[in-house]
Amino acid sequence: MALARVERVEIIASNLIKDELLVELQEAGLLEIEEIGSNLDLNPGQRPSVSFEALIFRLRQVIRYLSLWRKTKPGEKWLQPRPIINRLEREAILRQDWENLIAPIERLESSYRETESEIKALEKERELLLPWQNLELPLAALESTASVEVLLGRLPRSNLNELVELGKEQPLWFHEINADKRNVYLLFLIKRSALKEIESKLKELNVSFFFLPETILKKAQREETLKNILLQIEAEIKEKEKVLNSIEKQSQELSSLWPQFMIALDVFENEQQRINTYSHLGQTEKTVFLQGWIEANNITRLKHRLARFADHLAIFHRPPQEGEDPPVVLRNPPLIQPFQIITSLYGLPKPGTIDPTVVLAPFFFLFVGLCVSEAGYGLLVALLSLFFMIKVRPKGSTLLFSRLMFALGLSTIILGTLVGGWFGFPIRQLLLIDPLTQPVNFLILALILGFIQVWFGTLLKAIDCWRRERNMARSLAQIGWLILLPSIVLYGLRKIDLFGYFSLFGASLIVTFSKTKGNPLLRFLGGLYSLYDISKYLGDVLSYSRLLALGLSTSVIAMVVNTLVGTAVKIPIIGWVAAPFVFLGGHLFNLAISFLGGFVHSMRLQFVEFFTKFYEAGGKPLKPFSLQGKYVEFR
Repeated sequence: MALARVERVEIIASNLIKDELLVELQEAGLLEIEEIGSNLDLNPGQRPSVSFEALIFRLRQVIRYLSLWRKTKPGEKWLQPRPIINRLEREAILRQDWENLIAPIERLESSYRETESEIKALEKERELLLPWQNLELPLAALESTASVEVLLGRLPRSNLNELVELGKEQPLWFHEINADKRNVYLLFLIKRSALKEIESKLKELNVSFFFLPETILKKAQREETLKNILLQIEAEIKEKEKVLNSIEKQSQELSSLWPQFMIALDVFENEQQRINTYSHLGQTEKTVFLQGWIEANNITRLKHRLARFADHLAIFHRPPQEGEDPPVVLRNPPLIQPFQIITSLYGLPKPGTIDPTVVLAPFFFLFVGLCVSEAGYGLLVALLSLFFMIKVRPKGSTLLFSRLMFALGLSTIILGTLVGGWFGFPIRQLLLIDPLTQPVNFLILALILGFIQVWFGTLLKAIDCWRRERNMARSLAQIGWLILLPSIVLYGLRKIDLFGYFSLFGASLIVTFSKTKGNPLLRFLGGLYSLYDISKYLGDVLSYSRLLALGLSTSVIAMVVNTLVGTAVKIPIIGWVAAPFVFLGGHLFNLAISFLGGFVHSMRLQFVEFFTKFYEAGGKPLKPFSLQGKYVEFR
């Protein structure tokens, strides 16, 4: 349950080797380099004049564009192992002329975006003109004269009769060009002397006037009709689409370069990270100084990696001093390591406190298995996790999560066999508890496990109080709870006097040592009030009843799916075709929601009912200066 030991490292080196030193440290991936504080009378390190930030931005843009045209096989993104790149290959990539590779693709993307924009503009023009295409007049005839205003307008069909009446009263003539379900499209001739009055009355009838866009007027001839203009627009769209198709074909051909650009992006991002790290150094005329943190077990490895610079540098290391905030490294046995993910999701422990991973692992293993309680689902999850680990060979947090899912799959196989079934079919001979017929027994099991975990959290609190604070009073108060909780439960079950005496002894420790400051009366009253926390412990234990609820729901849904399959099979002909889909779809859906629910609720039991008893989060992870690969692995 202890955290890995972390030490402070300080390196003084000659300016002559600073570039090679940073390359070596980045490849080693052992040391987290901290920025030099203002308390040291040193100049900040000078970054090289070269920068790859602009190139990195362009690479990302090119990758994003080519990904639109790259054809991938199902699951390729997740199942394809990442390529491995060594130092010589990285140096070759850094020397390569990327401008000649990137520039043509950028021009192609620019042409594609421009052509696509032009097509959209033409389509918008076509959409505007379509309702007016039946107007046979040339554009010249739509020009107003000194005495007559020529207008195009759209009128709601419901107001057409009112327009007819208006035409009888005013010097207004109109002609219907087109109509749809809601509107009528009209050509208006209005005498100029009455234009303002008629326009206001037309607006009262919800007439909206249409004016040809300038873009159309500029390229159209006066003798052309709107139909001719529409034909021209259609022809332009087809030509632009041909250009667009040609660009798409070229883009698809160039998409074969996508993996090459992905590798280059990783290489240049790491190179830029190394360049940025120069600002973390302290520098004098002839030397550089850097400081950081390292896991104590890696100090020998670091010295070995830097042995070739022995004549040009000195390495110093020491434990953290008071007032320093060292990073945290979780280091657990291989079987426990996957459960570090759960701890990290809550927050890493503070330096010097307890790493809860070892103690939460068996509980989380059991709780997820009880929540899912379907051995068939566990087998699928375990096999898929194992296949992913063998096929993809993930590393880091991805590997840990794969191992965690494999462990949870095994848990579900074991506990699903004992308290559930295989795809809704229980093996009666192996069942210890049938949650459908013995829900009370299942509930008792869940509450017992909850009581054990809550009690164990209290034990850890007592140990931590003594280990960190050497506070006898606080430790005795926690010991009081350790005695009271099981004693009062056993007394309630068996009514044995000895358990009653132990309960009173535990309660007396709580009353006496919960409050250590103030006058004796206030301390006594405060201690009595502390006993009220027993309701909190009761509420925490009752929260574990969710194990029953989730375990029951998974089993019931699995059985319902099987019932639906049985019903579907009875349907002539179609039933035998539909039944496999119902079976697969229903059980896959149940698998997804049961594992998600089991994972989330089991995690909640750790965070709310268990961690609150003893755990102090707030640590920051150790982040070594290293080669980080999103698309490749560095060697």
